Amino acid sequence: MQVGDLVKHFLTEQVGIVLELTDEARAAGPTGAHVLWTTQGLSLFAPGGKEWCGVTSLTVLTTA
Repeated sequence: MQVGDLVKHFLTEQVGIVLELTDEARAAGPTGAHVLWTTQGLSLFAPGGKEWCGVTSLTVLTTA
């Protein structure tokens, strides 16, 4: 996973873009992906929200 990748959250089915990764996430750690959500999916939050997510909860759809 890298900055600019399009990702999908496994629980809410939201689709978003990775904005930033922590050093731990770059080393395949369990945390640290800052995501800008572009769809609502099953979430209560509208598109445009930003959230820090664990990389294990995200599926990469496309690579930057």
